[in-house]
Amino acid sequence: MKKSNTLKATMLVLPLLASCSVDMKKIEQKAAMINHYEQVSLKLARENRELHAEVKRLEFEVEKLKQDKTYIEVKGGSHAAPGGHDVAEASHENKAHGSRSIASVAPSEAKSDMKDFVEFKTYKWHADDLLKIADKEFKDKHYEKAAQFYTSLVNNYPSNKSINDEFYFKAGIAAYESGSHHDWTLTHFESLMAKYPTSQYYRSAKLWVALTHMKLGDKKKFYATVEEFRKKYRNTNEWKILSSYYEKIEEKTNE
Repeated sequence: MKKSNTLKATMLVLPLLASCSVDMKKIEQKAAMINHYEQVSLKLARENRELHAEVKRLEFEVEKLKQDKTYIEVKGGSHAAPGGHDVAEASHENKAHGSRSIASVAPSEAKSDMKDFVEFKTYKWHADDLLKIADKEFKDKHYEKAAQFYTSLVNNYPSNKSINDEFYFKAGIAAYESGSHHDWTLTHFESLMAKYPTSQYYRSAKLWVALTHMKLGDKKKFYATVEEFRKKYRNTNEWKILSSYYEKIEEKTNE
């Protein structure tokens, strides 16, 4: 009797076990398929992020090229120093090329709608790129653009090794000739004089500062520099230039 009952129970359980076995295989297969899809999905998501990052990088490069068509040229180009090491020579060079010379010191208003050529927050320029573009624009006598790139280099990379006395000299001239950045002019030339008191550009920087003061209408500071040159630097080209301005002012005053 007991054997008969056991046999019946076994016969009832076996189909259930077989059914469970089939169900487990389906569950395992389904789980494996889901895991495969998850792996594929993760891989595609990673590739999508990488492609998105690459697209953004390429868009960034394109915008940089659009922002300045000369970008590729200056990446491998060389720059030239300004013609001559004194202001007199720079003045003659400017006149020879038909550009505004040092003599153009009539007061001018800063432009209220000044275009930001650098857009540093957008393009995150490297210091070398800022310098190459600034030097190229300076050489081409695009002084507003040169002034902005020089000043951006000072503001964003103040410890850069390229910032020396010649750098300050060109940055100061660019700012002056732009006609819009008297504060930059004074800052660059005064930095040159403070940091490089034995520089070959020292006297020229002092002259440009004096002319800037005259341009701003600060005759007291202008006359102070004239007197300093009269006592210390009478046999220099800078004195010849400065004294000519002084004489013109005196003539107008006496009229």
